[in-house]
Amino acid sequence: MVFSRREFLTLLGGTAMAGSPLWKAGRRAEGKARSLADFTQNIQSGGPPKDGIPPIDRPKYVSAAEAEMLLKPNDIVVGLVYQGVVRAYPQKILVWHEIVNDEFKGEKIAITYCPLTGSAVAFGGRSPDGAMLTFGTSGKLVNSNLLMYDRQTDSQWPQILGIAIDGTNKGTVLEEIPLAWTHWSRWRQRHPDTVVLSTDTGYIRSYGTDPYGSYDKPGTYYDSGGPLFPVMAKGGRFNPKEVVVGVKSNGQHMAINKHTLRAKKLINTSLADVPLAVFYDADLDVARVFVRQVQGKPAKFSFENGRIEEELTGSLWTADGRSIGGKMSGSQLKQYASFDVMWFAWHAFFPATQIVKSE
Repeated sequence: MVFSRREFLTLLGGTAMAGSPLWKAGRRAEGKARSLADFTQNIQSGGPPKDGIPPIDRPKYVSAAEAEMLLKPNDIVVGLVYQGVVRAYPQKILVWHEIVNDEFKGEKIAITYCPLTGSAVAFGGRSPDGAMLTFGTSGKLVNSNLLMYDRQTDSQWPQILGIAIDGTNKGTVLEEIPLAWTHWSRWRQRHPDTVVLSTDTGYIRSYGTDPYGSYDKPGTYYDSGGPLFPVMAKGGRFNPKEVVVGVKSNGQHMAINKHTLRAKKLINTSLADVPLAVFYDADLDVARVFVRQVQGKPAKFSFENGRIEEELTGSLWTADGRSIGGKMSGSQLKQYASFDVMWFAWHAFFPATQIVKSE
């Protein structure tokens, strides 16, 4: 029988919450830049063996109408629009597999989800020699985060880091592809033509249950307490399970508090000298990060009366970065990859992270 990490720890006599001996055992490197060796030295067993949490290698899909038999309106799905294809991956399936090795028009894409850190990231990975990569679960963790391995070289990749920390691919950076973390009802309304990952995975799992609790009910793992496993650094700026939007740029990192963005709707900022704009899509409850450059110049955006306006040309824009009025009508802003993640995990990987400030 295969167990989730939480079930495995429970069988051993209890979960390793903050304050337990396992929490205290973690090596910490507060406030300094991380080397790949720092991460390899902090690899820990997560309980299940290699591929004990089995990836889905031959995903099947059902129509949106068929998915209504499985999904409730408030169920979390991870949505992806790529190469003209629209797919949704229910969290209640991902929690049992953590990786879906998918394909879009001949290109291999890995959809990854770590329930311990609340992070869903899509990767389009290639090795330095150009070979497309597929991934499995190593059974190990770094900073309580999923440690993947690629099946081509057995190199290991922390999901949040997105860089191989050992093996033949050491130092290789995976391409991150933007995903939407949202509710099923919101995703279906925006994308009625979506297909949805099927429970016909080849495995028998309790897809209607979640071993970590629920995103709908307060007081479960997803919003309470500390991490289950040791982390390299603890940051007190936010509660450990507070959701932030993580952004990377040229070796620098930024965290955007999701509550702040919901209130402001739009934030002009920058990271590593790259001017960025963060748009809040209220219909999906999703953050999107764009390079705020128009006609080759840094631009400033504002949100007034439900409209996004850019001050350089006076053009109007949608929350997905399309111009729908003015001189720039029909153009598209360049999107930066970003993802929702629990604060404790983002800070553990990037203790020098910036906290976003409006400009």
